[in-house]
Amino acid sequence: MIRTIGVSAILGFVTLGCGPEGHGESSSEASDVGGTSTGGASSSTTTASEPTSSSTSSSTTDEPEPEPAPACGPPPEGATLDITLDGEVPFTLGDVRFDQACEVAEVEDDGAGGYALGFDCTDEMGQPVVHTLALTLEPPGVAPVTVGEAVQLRLHNDNPFYANTFLTVRDAEGAPLLALLSAEALPDAYTDEYWSEYYPQSDFYAPLVFDRVWPCEPSCESGPDSCPCRQRGAVDFTLGDEVVRVYESNLGQLAAGQFELRVPRSGAVYWQSCPMPTDTTSAWTTLLVTRQP
Repeated sequence: MIRTIGVSAILGFVTLGCGPEGHGESSSEASDVGGTSTGGASSSTTTASEPTSSSTSSSTTDEPEPEPAPACGPPPEGATLDITLDGEVPFTLGDVRFDQACEVAEVEDDGAGGYALGFDCTDEMGQPVVHTLALTLEPPGVAPVTVGEAVQLRLHNDNPFYANTFLTVRDAEGAPLLALLSAEALPDAYTDEYWSEYYPQSDFYAPLVFDRVWPCEPSCESGPDSCPCRQRGAVDFTLGDEVVRVYESNLGQLAAGQFELRVPRSGAVYWQSCPMPTDTTSAWTTLLVTRQP
């Protein structure tokens, strides 16, 4: 029985690790594993007025408080995603790979903005097998498939100490209907060369291309008990000549609204004075692409 892919379980479990050095990431402005890193920080503007004084008066004008630096990227929209496959969460799924022809047997709204999908499939041995896929979404979403539709369901799940999960649902012609990723890196030329045993090939989501980018400076806590600094990231979604950037916790659209893009998480943590947890990774990205009706 195939077990689940649960993104919130991953996000709750995965405490990001030391520096942006997850498998080859030397810094936030260097080329990061699983995505093209676009160096350069967001602009930061601080305005302060010097106090004025008069030669004939001892009174002075109080210095205004500096204006806060502008936030990097658009305000977070609170995008969240939980996913289960066959009723299981990703961390318990283990190392699983399959690519199966299926028919959509069920599409059910969960009443809270998400939906559950049922698939009647044929496994690699020609035997019938049933899969379920449930997504809990915020903001609400729309199921990208209909009952009776012929699809191809493909899963690549690798579980070192946390679950790196890659999943697609395609129509009978191979066009993407749903694409899910929750992992420490995005499939690319680097993973093809060095992580091929653990990651799917870089064309797993073709013709869609995902690049993780780092347009923001890290933000750090202050005080004696400060621990990690955190850096907000983004994902560049490419389809043909169109590129759309979606920041962490935001949504977007691609191909004139044909696809909805969600990036519940794409960030990195730099450990400072606190002990770094073991069996963790510094960077993590979770994204979802769905075809819109």
